[in-house]
Amino acid sequence: MSETSYGFDAARLRAARSAAGTSVARIAKAAGVSERAVSFYLAGTRAPRPAILPRLAAAVHATPADLCAVEHETLAHLRIYTGRTRAQMARTLGMAEETYRHLETTGERGRLARSRYDDREERWIPWQEWAAPLFAATAQRLDAAEQHTREQHRAERERRWQHLQQTAPDFAARIEELGRIGRALRER
Repeated sequence: MSETSYGFDAARLRAARSAAGTSVARIAKAAGVSERAVSFYLAGTRAPRPAILPRLAAAVHATPADLCAVEHETLAHLRIYTGRTRAQMARTLGMAEETYRHLETTGERGRLARSRYDDREERWIPWQEWAAPLFAATAQRLDAAEQHTREQHRAERERRWQHLQQTAPDFAARIEELGRIGRALRER
């Protein structure tokens, strides 16, 4: 299971519990966890594992996203909201786990995450149309999550590059030089 921080918010769980008018015992039974675990979730001392999040949300008549506070949803968030591991999502999408890991961390789709031919409809189905239901999202929400994933990946890559330049300037300069050489060779 990915250890992706998915933004679980205990205050949102408490509000949903209050709105649902349900007890800790009923939430625990519906979610398949102990009452102690639910108490920890409500107190904010522990976040539920992603696999438990959908069951916990259903127990308080909410969606998994309702229990999370994130500024921008990424593909990891959409996956976690379904309660799937990376391996499970890869199987659901019909791709190798490493291919899916790349998609989820970079937001870049490879050949396997493009349109698919539907024999029954006799047409090509675009990625957003066939994949969105598997993420339990709309095509627009999936598209936005992909974009935010790409932006997050680029920002993290830039942050790491800045850190490398500060901590190992000679190494960073050598990497830049190798990049220039590679670009020159490709242009030949």
